[in-house]
Amino acid sequence: MMTIRGLTSGLARGRAVGFEELGRTTSPGVYPRRLDRRTRPRPTLHFRRLELKYFLPERFLTHFLDRASPWTETDPFLVHEGTGRVSYPVTSLYFDSYDLQAFDEKENGQLFRRKVRLRTYEETFSEQVPSFLEIKRRLDAVVVKDRLTIPSGTLNDSVPMSGLLRHLLQHADGDDRIRNEAHMLTGWLNLQSTAIVRYQRYALVSRADPNVRVTIDMGLEGLWRPAYILGELMLRSIGNVNATGMNGISGCYGMLEIKCNRAVPGWFHRLVQDLELMRTAYSKYFLVVSALRPHVFEDCHSRFDSAGGVRCHRPQAPSPQF
Repeated sequence: MMTIRGLTSGLARGRAVGFEELGRTTSPGVYPRRLDRRTRPRPTLHFRRLELKYFLPERFLTHFLDRASPWTETDPFLVHEGTGRVSYPVTSLYFDSYDLQAFDEKENGQLFRRKVRLRTYEETFSEQVPSFLEIKRRLDAVVVKDRLTIPSGTLNDSVPMSGLLRHLLQHADGDDRIRNEAHMLTGWLNLQSTAIVRYQRYALVSRADPNVRVTIDMGLEGLWRPAYILGELMLRSIGNVNATGMNGISGCYGMLEIKCNRAVPGWFHRLVQDLELMRTAYSKYFLVVSALRPHVFEDCHSRFDSAGGVRCHRPQAPSPQF
């Protein structure tokens, strides 16, 4: 049974984090009532937890929810909202270096990595709705996440995309240490707006332990290097990308995640085994960039060589001279 003891060495100034401390650092109220969410931003979020991901075929969604219902209940945020919703949208703008360092760190399997993103729990970013600037760090399966609040009115059309992150940091509310870390990453890597990721999230909370959360993200969509973020965006669906994240088409998939402070519950382990779900290390940002990032010579295919098409010539290595 996997636990996070031993995996957290090196985090939090190099000291190991015990289970009791993990419970204290986890925020019990991640999602407030809808009225509160509209009138005031949520407080600063900070937690450490274990996160595991699995690809879930879309056709298994209803079956999985039925099988998990004896041990889970709907996210309290949706219950307190009182509208009968069973899911909510999540829209994120990820910042990366020009040469995609965060993407490459994931592809190369680097043990410790960090991402900076702007997140809102609406279909689109808006001037009227607060958003959140997050730093997500991962050490193997352990996630450490901190959040800064972006007040309403900070996002506006006058801010160029090239200076968006620095503008957000100037107006963000929260711990100065988090802001300084974001400033450091921005300066080191020259972080730029790289990709927008949007999906519909089904969130469940364990009846026995409220710190155990299960989320299912369906309808994954993305946009490569957006020219703007306010208003309607033309996002492309990538939910039908094969479970490898890159090759071919193999039905529609969502992302199932278990998030807990201690060991993975036995009922979840049995359910994953019964459905024969495949565990993955790919993040949703990685999948979107893999599917939408343009590649050199991507149009230089034999199908373009027919009459009336465009013939592409790949550069050839020079012949050796003897």
